[in-house]
Amino acid sequence: MNFWKSLSELRRDQLRVLPWLLGKQEKRIAVLLVLAVAASLGFVGVNVAKRFSKTAPAYGGSLREGAVGIPRFVNPLLAVSDVDRDLVALVYEGLTRYNEEGVLVPALADHFDVSPDGLAYTFRLRADARWSDDAPLAADDVMFTIRAAKNPAYHSAVRANWEGVAVEKVDERTVRFRLQKPYAPFLQNTTLGILPAHIWSSIPATEFNLTERNLKPVGAGPYQALTFEKNSAGRITFYKLERNRATARSRPYIKNITFMFYATEADLASGLRAGMIDSASTASAPGAGTANALPNSRLLQIELPRVFAVFFNQNLSKALSDPDVRQALELATDKAGIIRDVLEGQGTAIYSPIPPGTFGAADSPLYQDRMFDLTAAKRLLATAGWKDTDGNGILEKKNKKESIRLAFSIATSNAPNLVHTGKLLQKMWRDTGASVELKVYELGDFEQNVLRPRKYDAVLFGEVVGHDPDPFAFWHSSQRNDPGLNIALYTNTKVDALLEKARATTDPEVRRARYEDFQKELKADTPAVFLYSPLYIYAIPTTLHGVSTRAVSLPNDRFNSIEQWYIKTRRVWSIAGK
Repeated sequence: MNFWKSLSELRRDQLRVLPWLLGKQEKRIAVLLVLAVAASLGFVGVNVAKRFSKTAPAYGGSLREGAVGIPRFVNPLLAVSDVDRDLVALVYEGLTRYNEEGVLVPALADHFDVSPDGLAYTFRLRADARWSDDAPLAADDVMFTIRAAKNPAYHSAVRANWEGVAVEKVDERTVRFRLQKPYAPFLQNTTLGILPAHIWSSIPATEFNLTERNLKPVGAGPYQALTFEKNSAGRITFYKLERNRATARSRPYIKNITFMFYATEADLASGLRAGMIDSASTASAPGAGTANALPNSRLLQIELPRVFAVFFNQNLSKALSDPDVRQALELATDKAGIIRDVLEGQGTAIYSPIPPGTFGAADSPLYQDRMFDLTAAKRLLATAGWKDTDGNGILEKKNKKESIRLAFSIATSNAPNLVHTGKLLQKMWRDTGASVELKVYELGDFEQNVLRPRKYDAVLFGEVVGHDPDPFAFWHSSQRNDPGLNIALYTNTKVDALLEKARATTDPEVRRARYEDFQKELKADTPAVFLYSPLYIYAIPTTLHGVSTRAVSLPNDRFNSIEQWYIKTRRVWSIAGK
């Protein structure tokens, strides 16, 4: 008590000599006292901060995203591959976009109106809309983009979406689309990224897919292209984006996103394990467990309306022109086995062009007679007159003019999953007496020299159905030639009518009924053997927050909420600890 009393009576100037007046024991007590007070204040401060503050996103940070493939067309009119679509989703913006809830909202447009008859759509552009090079964005940009999309000379991948749609400039900030007849899914077409006319209008249509602008884009999306690098072989190894301050969206938190490109799924998984990338985007399951095995990664498994199938070109293959052969091949296809061996169980068997869980998908009982049954497949071929006349294991069928061998080829790209699937089909169909040659092409060669000119007996390929499963572009007879997507070259006047009527009605139940009738017709014709719809795999670091997959229909939809993603955090004060 004497110590505390004497300490309280000290004057300020006496404190300077206090250390000299205190004994060793008293000095120890003083030091402990100071430390205890400091610790108590710190403890109280931390608890007060925790109670009355919360973690909030902060600006900054970088994300290294890995993907299989290389970019070729960072252009919304030409993008076909997942890599191209990913970059387009970040660099470009449409009049509308899907938000993280899957709701269509205005983007470059301030608002839009639809006429009562559903034939006119008027869009008013945002007054502050600008390009990443700071040029103003106006109605002329929209006019150029849509006219190029409609023009066959530009070979646009989205041309079918704009057939029969007229576009007019109302004023500098207003455009209007006029339809010849109501088209229920039309609004989703307005998510198409808009191109800057001041850059692209001077480029001839013949050079549209050749110009370097396809890799050095100027857009109005949340990010802008910064730089890319090629290796000695001319292959792009990385592509760097930075936050676009001119975006019409909220300012993204993440400053930079760098895409690292890999040749194979195995290379991608290795890059993730080695810490070369933070996130990995892949459309297939093999190697996906890599992310779960890493302490700083987590795996998102997303169901997408994506269809993989073998499409038959009946115009080139006489054997495949026989409907009994096509049906027998489906019966001989062990889809569950393919999903097990190729996708490690990460997928769903499908029997129609509209996958399960998607609007308009047919009920599974419709396909009970198409389930795997090798005995039924052989019986069907025998009944149809296919026999092994020379004992070589390959069936033949004689008609009045010639003997036709049950032999054909399957063309596909060099994606590992497709090659693996093709080899399994070879074996499965060989068991029925069919000779199947598998032809594998590098992706660019496959697209340019096989798909576009339709030079194949059969093709193993994937199709993205999208937010609204309008099958018109894939199955209407008008889409048989490039750039149409009817790669089965399918023709059926009844199907044409059903697809035309389905897209013309806004009544969802009427549309659903017409889609079901369409699938019944398609089943009867068997123009393709539908195989599986794989899960989409996305590995992300545990430090990445704000990623929403609630409404992902296309792989690039994962970026719908990109402005809400964040890596850096900060503490902010909250009221009453809430």
